[in-house]
Amino acid sequence: MSYTPFDFIVFPIFLYYGVISIFSVILTIRMMMKWRERKVNAPLYLSLVFTFFTAAIVMLTIGLAEAVITGFYKEIYRFSLPFAYSMVVLADMALFRFVIELTNRAKRGFFLIIISGLAIIAILFLPWNWWGVPHEDYEGLVSIRLYSTLALIVYSYVVYIIIASICFKALKKSTDPVAKVGFQFLFAAMISMILFFLMFVMDTLMIVVFGHPGYSIYVYIAWIFAILALIFMYVSLVMPKWVEKRIIK
Repeated sequence: MSYTPFDFIVFPIFLYYGVISIFSVILTIRMMMKWRERKVNAPLYLSLVFTFFTAAIVMLTIGLAEAVITGFYKEIYRFSLPFAYSMVVLADMALFRFVIELTNRAKRGFFLIIISGLAIIAILFLPWNWWGVPHEDYEGLVSIRLYSTLALIVYSYVVYIIIASICFKALKKSTDPVAKVGFQFLFAAMISMILFFLMFVMDTLMIVVFGHPGYSIYVYIAWIFAILALIFMYVSLVMPKWVEKRIIK
């Protein structure tokens, strides 16, 4: 089986991933510290969300590091893709559970979210996805990459839309100004995650329609939305005192 040569045009995204990885690790540690302080479930589940997202970006960085060092997209890179996507699915599960803990709603749907998520993770690791394998190596063979990617996007969109809907309803009913702003931040986080996946769809269209080699500007924009989502989630639960003071005033 052959390997695709590393294109130096991708090197900036490797550096970009490295910076995002450091930021994500710092934010995850801060969230874990808040959980240890409060000793309640909500920050625990949000800590898991941050941990899974951080694991995804760190693994993607490691996969690209292998390509930078060896000059080819090899085994670690190929593993990093389904692993990162699986971490996103686990983050979606933890995020759904976090919202249940926060609002006491949508409990009945959590079991279906878990089962569907685990099924998607299993599909992502099937060999017929051909992650990182040159097209000529599997031309004429069964490929399910498009379907597994679509399943991941649809699954995530369903989770984010449900959470956004819960936040919107809770926002309208809440009389506490601080809680209302918290739900606004959480709602904004879901919109950011929806835009995160939309940017990856745009990158895929660039590849399919225009023959772009991948890692277009849309990938950079996508991870900006991901970081914004993590920040919004963090602020929604751990409201900084200066924000609370402005809300009260």
